[in-house]
Amino acid sequence: MASSRTPCFARSCCRLEAESGVAVCVPVRFFPAGRRAALQLILVVIGLVALGLLTTGETPVDPWAPVKASAPPPPAPTRDPLPVARSTTPIKHIVYIVKENRTYDNLFGRFPEGDGAATGKALDGTTIPLGPLPDKQVDLQHNHFWAVKDINDGAMNGFSATKDKAGHQTTLAYTTAGPRQLPDYWGWAHRYGLGDRMFTSVPSSSYPNHLFTVAGQSAGVIDGPNTGTRWWGCDGPPGTTVPIPSADTMSIIGRKSVCVDIPSVAGQTTRHPGVTWSTYGAMPGQLGYGWVALDAVKRVRESVTWDAHYAPWQWFASDVKQGHLASITWMTPPFNESDHPGGPSLCQGENWTARQVNAIESSPLWKSTAIVIVWDDFGGFYDHVAPPLVDRFGLGPRSPLLVISPWAKRGIDHATYDFTSVIKFAAENFGLPLLTSRERKVNSLRSAFQFQHPLKPWIAPLHTCPKVKFTQTQAAGAIDYD
Repeated sequence: MASSRTPCFARSCCRLEAESGVAVCVPVRFFPAGRRAALQLILVVIGLVALGLLTTGETPVDPWAPVKASAPPPPAPTRDPLPVARSTTPIKHIVYIVKENRTYDNLFGRFPEGDGAATGKALDGTTIPLGPLPDKQVDLQHNHFWAVKDINDGAMNGFSATKDKAGHQTTLAYTTAGPRQLPDYWGWAHRYGLGDRMFTSVPSSSYPNHLFTVAGQSAGVIDGPNTGTRWWGCDGPPGTTVPIPSADTMSIIGRKSVCVDIPSVAGQTTRHPGVTWSTYGAMPGQLGYGWVALDAVKRVRESVTWDAHYAPWQWFASDVKQGHLASITWMTPPFNESDHPGGPSLCQGENWTARQVNAIESSPLWKSTAIVIVWDDFGGFYDHVAPPLVDRFGLGPRSPLLVISPWAKRGIDHATYDFTSVIKFAAENFGLPLLTSRERKVNSLRSAFQFQHPLKPWIAPLHTCPKVKFTQTQAAGAIDYD
């Protein structure tokens, strides 16, 4: 029986049987290299059993079906510490955590001394008080089209026309967190660094902004795929595409594959001995895997070394405990802990973030690590600061910026950054080349640090979250850019 190979995912390799059209998937990863020979024999047996099932009328396996299973357990405590690269500062590890869909005013509008707001402007010139921020709420429209309408040539008053994903008019864009609502996010802001001039890289949704966090560009893309966040990269179904904008970005002139061939920070590290990288996120097929941006970078995802760099987020704390932390680590949450409107709880998302940060702060790696937390796009939420125009793709509305490190410059940082500023600092710190004109143009995050007075670790408490019944509604046929 003739067959062909589909991509190997982080959880399985699939063989597509040409005569039946059925994909047979068997797990191949998350095993130390020394065990793989024995594993291959097991896979042959499993594959033969699976092929036998094909003739018995069993339901065909859908390789693109949603994946609900949890990740494999972390490896036994045998993970070796990774090499420590030369650096220009005491920082040897940068952990870049990218969460979902919030603006500075939405989470920190009432934070003391920061440039926040308690009221917003409407299209008719009236002032709208920013109301209480719900723990769970509907998802708002937030693609490039809506971002342009909301920004309104810098007037920042288009939010009053905002609709939710079901097409209903809403004022939920005009909300802000209370002083005691987000005790860990605000606790880190009080003890370390909070930036009130971190702008999203693109006035749009998740996909292009995540690409900027790893490559300093969006491969000429202005919006996300018209599919959910399970498959947004080279692992996904053939034919998944993203829009290519016109020169003024106001119309779509074509589409291209979500698997883009661009240089990235991860790709550059191979030429610099000792500089290592990792990426942690949801499992392939789970909501949130699309935010693992390096899966969309063709030359990284199709490298034979991918398995050595990607791991499910559940492994992060165990890896840190074993000293297994790369020079540069990107980390994205699963959907339910992402802070994304449309179902997830902000409280649960904050607890998830606290667990990752606490793992570092309670380890010996704390003294040489910088944790950077941003939110990937504005999510439709109000922000009163007009984003500067640096090129045809950006910038977009502000994101909160938390810098958690013994070397953080404590207090409010008013310097202007975008997501590329983080990888620019990484390049300066580890001697990597700058990749794009955007990266050369923006400020480096270097100014968010001081190296005279190390700050103490603060273990953030976990909190009991409110029980809120919630059902997300969405218009039929709506494109969900996330």
